[in-house]
Amino acid sequence: MAKDQLRDFHLFAVESALPFGMGIIKNAKTGGLTKIIDLFKSPDPFSEFQVDGETSAKKVRDKIDQLIPGLGYPVVSVDVSVEENDSDSDSDCESNDQDSLVSTLDRIDTELDQLRRFINNDS
Repeated sequence: MAKDQLRDFHLFAVESALPFGMGIIKNAKTGGLTKIIDLFKSPDPFSEFQVDGETSAKKVRDKIDQLIPGLGYPVVSVDVSVEENDSDSDSDCESNDQDSLVSTLDRIDTELDQLRRFINNDS
């Protein structure tokens, strides 16, 4: 349980807090304190700071990931499920795949024959 909370905090820090902080720094460099105050008065300052800092945050994440892989871009767990198909449709699918493969191989063989004839005529 604590491991999940730490992983969630790490993901929040890297994906949300880092761009927000980098956005504040970027705006402080370009417009000073007045620009930061103006952005805090906007309807959604958090999003604006995140957008402004995303490029810088990406650079920081890349550098962190070079030092310790997975720290800059944390691994996110996913759920995977597999649907079982009917055995009849599987055999139809396999037959279609085999027919498609045979037709592709026949086309390749024909084109190779044409290429051989072309090369022999040029010689």
